[in-house]
Amino acid sequence: MTQPDGWQSPYDPPQQSTPAPAPEPAPGQAPVPSPYQSPYAQPPAGQQPQQPPQSPYAQPPYQQPSYQQGTAYPPGQYQPQPVQYGAPYGYPAPPEKNALGVWSLVLGILSIVMLFSCLVGFLAAIPAVITGHLSRKAQKEGLADNAGLALGGIITGWVTIGLTILAAAGIAVLFSIPEFREGFFSDSTSTY
Repeated sequence: MTQPDGWQSPYDPPQQSTPAPAPEPAPGQAPVPSPYQSPYAQPPAGQQPQQPPQSPYAQPPYQQPSYQQGTAYPPGQYQPQPVQYGAPYGYPAPPEKNALGVWSLVLGILSIVMLFSCLVGFLAAIPAVITGHLSRKAQKEGLADNAGLALGGIITGWVTIGLTILAAAGIAVLFSIPEFREGFFSDSTSTY
């Protein structure tokens, strides 16, 4: 239903307008396409349909590749292997010598704890450095893949060894001072 001012309800069906008929071309001239003519309409008899211009980037038509009889994959490309029964499920096994890097880091952390708790951190620091270097060597050979853990163990081991050497040098310097040495031994040998 149309209102007097031209407003139409959105619920009303749209009104169909009839297109004006296309003018007839003069004999020997091409027909003028109507704006209402479907682009998929068949051309009049005797006329060739116009082809759209070819793009310089156009791809050749798809062709089915020819392979040897009985193969579904082109030669030289990946061909799936049959399923092997009894293969392990889940994550793949870690490389052979990953435990060396883990031990290096654990011993390195333990050496720092031991240094500050009972001053014998070097007992764990030396094995941390050794296992760290062995793990780095295994990583270069492709037998391990945790070089970061090994490097952490080497660093913490060398820091502990360095702090132990500094502490030993500091204690040696303190005991070389006679007043400190006399004061230390006199306090430690007092009688009750």
